[in-house]
Amino acid sequence: MTPVIPNSAENTKPTSPRSLNAQSVLKTLWGAPATTVSEIMDKTGLTRATVLSLCKDLEKLGWIRSAQDSRKAGEYAMGRPAKRYEFNPSQALVVGVDAGEHRISATVSDLAGSEISTIHRNYNGTWKNASERREHILKTVLQTLDTADLSPNDIHTVVVGVPTPVNFEGKSPKDGTSTFWSVMNPDLTSLRESFPWNITADNDANLAALADLSTDPTLAGTSFATVLAGERFGAGIILNGTLLRQRRGMAGELRILDIVSGVKGTDGIAARARTAGQNAIRKSEAEPTSLAHWTPEKITAENVFAEAERGDAVASAIITELTDSLARVCAVLAGPLDLDRINIAGGAAPAFRGKTAEIYRQLQRYLNIPWIEIRTSTIGEEAVRLGAIQSAIERVRLNALEDLT
Repeated sequence: MTPVIPNSAENTKPTSPRSLNAQSVLKTLWGAPATTVSEIMDKTGLTRATVLSLCKDLEKLGWIRSAQDSRKAGEYAMGRPAKRYEFNPSQALVVGVDAGEHRISATVSDLAGSEISTIHRNYNGTWKNASERREHILKTVLQTLDTADLSPNDIHTVVVGVPTPVNFEGKSPKDGTSTFWSVMNPDLTSLRESFPWNITADNDANLAALADLSTDPTLAGTSFATVLAGERFGAGIILNGTLLRQRRGMAGELRILDIVSGVKGTDGIAARARTAGQNAIRKSEAEPTSLAHWTPEKITAENVFAEAERGDAVASAIITELTDSLARVCAVLAGPLDLDRINIAGGAAPAFRGKTAEIYRQLQRYLNIPWIEIRTSTIGEEAVRLGAIQSAIERVRLNALEDLT
């Protein structure tokens, strides 16, 4: 798995020679199968005495544990059995949160990424203020812990994906006269005052891109963008295998779409489909459509896509227009950055799994880039949540040896 690069400048790596050597040993064992001392020596370049001493310290701290020796494991039957160590994924628990505009999902996981409990909470309406949203995010996390019969003290690190730019400190820049960014990223680090967590926020599209990178081996070393296309457009950008970050967190922010013909704004595919469906219902007397089975207040993006699949002409026209808009968004990203691929992720991903060829065809009308691949993310709407889990795990790994001197 490709390591997830956290977005915080607060991480401090060990500096003493012993701590650096311990970090090397722990990195070798982290996520690996049971490993012999000789194998650790080969991978770290350390002496046997040093490896044995460090493994003893790491075992005492709980980061690793003694594994079944090679003879008992059936690897050989003669000679002195080789001592083996393995990483202890239950040493710490983390929480990854996808705090979308209208749905918040939280998952408790161990350090191997094994999910213990997941909770989804929908929010229908407009957030009143940052305090209300922070409280809703906190309730989702606490409900997830309660479901897993865990207490807040059992959690080491929490990473929350939010639909705003996020800088290295987990803060969002000021958004002119709008309060959207400050409400979506509601000073989550203040929860450290009440809970023993290392908690921070990160941009949701960045987390989705890192999740794609870590789960799809074909993306290693490539340049691609993961586009979240649900309620709002946003992009996580990977250049030659590394996430593009800037100090203000604005890389991948797509407000440029406000001036892009055929797009005109950052509303995502789900939001646009819902709005177009509402307009179609209001005009249904003049132009009949099966979308009129719903009231404007009840229609969803899923309804629009479903009716288009059933052959409704009005719904089909909406999807055609949305496909063209998405192709224009891809052109904005792929052209200046010379990308190899664009992944469509988020809530809109499942609906576009059969339409990537059409997006590619439309894209070629705007830019002659025949090498570009257009795909839907293999993890789709789960990308942000999974990326948050992986980011939390990496934060734990980077700070694992603060107690070792």
